[in-house]
Amino acid sequence: MGKVLILLIAVILDAIFGEPPEKIHPTVWFGKIVDFFDRRYERSSCSADLIVGACLTFSLCAIAIAIVYIAKKLYLDFYLLFASISIKSMVEHARRTIKNGRIVREEVQKIVSRDVSKLNDGQLASAVIESIAENFVDGVFAPLFYYTLFGTYGALVYRAVNTCDAMIGYRTERYGCFGRFCARLDDALNFIPARLSALLFILLKPKALKTIAKYRKIKLNGGYPISAMAGVLEVDLVKPGYYEVKVGRTPSIGDIERAIKVYIKLCAMAVIFYTLMNLPVESIMYLPNLGFISGIELCSIPIR
Repeated sequence: MGKVLILLIAVILDAIFGEPPEKIHPTVWFGKIVDFFDRRYERSSCSADLIVGACLTFSLCAIAIAIVYIAKKLYLDFYLLFASISIKSMVEHARRTIKNGRIVREEVQKIVSRDVSKLNDGQLASAVIESIAENFVDGVFAPLFYYTLFGTYGALVYRAVNTCDAMIGYRTERYGCFGRFCARLDDALNFIPARLSALLFILLKPKALKTIAKYRKIKLNGGYPISAMAGVLEVDLVKPGYYEVKVGRTPSIGDIERAIKVYIKLCAMAVIFYTLMNLPVESIMYLPNLGFISGIELCSIPIR
């Protein structure tokens, strides 16, 4: 099965189902493996914790490679790419944070790591918008980037590392050493995709380049999509005590809806871009004029 066909089937499955059932979801398997060792491993010295954490990360990568190897034998590559991307589920999670014209604090907590108990409505809206922006890289752009480079192996290994980082990659007493290796590996894997993804934001709104240039360093990789989203929406995005992107005004519930629309457009642009990147060279030479589906054409759709 060709790479383009696998990509398109995976995206269609995501659009229909959102996520595979938990029992047959590789990302859920990775999470359970990490949780198993996290709960049972008694922390020791920092060096020992670092080694064990690195071994856990490498083990997840090896399991991901084994899963892909078996799936290829069964012609199920498309399913693993489907399990590696996350478009519809992010939209659903973001929309659940709004109910009856109010931001639901408990739903916001499900998609961010920060404590939301003391955040005001503007800060809650900011947290949701930031999560949407970062998920574009983690859940869409980066998996497709590594799929383009290394096939399904690249996409699922990336997902394994990203899942590990999401669970133990924190600078806390418990995870500072144990999760350090997977956190640094995740940083390395996201380094190029995070920066490339900013180009799509700029296509949507060229003025976002100014915001990216000013605030991209608030986080190593997350600073790019967060500052880019702030620039596109022209709103302030703030994580109290950590960073702030000051653009124009405090975000509201309506801006969460706008961010979702931006996210959907970015995902469409990413799919088009990576579809073209995965076409055989000889096919590209005979492509007709694709202006009607180009990223520039998508940019003409109003965000509001």
